[in-house]
Amino acid sequence: MSFPAMLEALETGLKWVNDHVMVGLKWLAIVLLALMLIIVDIAVFMRYVMNDALAWSEEIAKFVMVWLTFFVAPIGLRMGAHVGIEVILGQLRGRIRQFLIMMIFAGIIALMIVFIKEGAFMTWNARIQRASTIDISIFYVYICMPVGSFAVAMVALEYMVNALRGVIDPANARPTLTQQDAARAD
Repeated sequence: MSFPAMLEALETGLKWVNDHVMVGLKWLAIVLLALMLIIVDIAVFMRYVMNDALAWSEEIAKFVMVWLTFFVAPIGLRMGAHVGIEVILGQLRGRIRQFLIMMIFAGIIALMIVFIKEGAFMTWNARIQRASTIDISIFYVYICMPVGSFAVAMVALEYMVNALRGVIDPANARPTLTQQDAARAD
């Protein structure tokens, strides 16, 4: 099997895995967003209509927001929804552009490795710490950091492999997110 064929097989496998993970993360995000909306609505009703504030609502809403942040980040990266500065990238073409894209995603992977490592360390150390208003371990709040960071790294790896294919043969790479967005706008 040739190296470009191996890269294509790797990219296809990563795409398949990421497609399925993204479906699960989207459903999780829907559930978490609905949960946060319900909790905040109940808290507002209790505070301003019943004049009896709930002690636990603000803490749970914060925890859900943290989970949403880490579980929606890979979806945003996959959709190309994150903010990007493309002044230089927009001027480049061919192998140089693909190489720069590959390096950007390599940098994202390197950062996510740090997040996974430090997030796992922080999560493990927080296992004996308890939330102040509800009796759960902070472990369950912090576990979203290494898990979400791993999902971001998997998406970045898929795009990095695609860019590597573009370095080898620019005509063989899938369009970048920017090119896909431009095509949708037409």
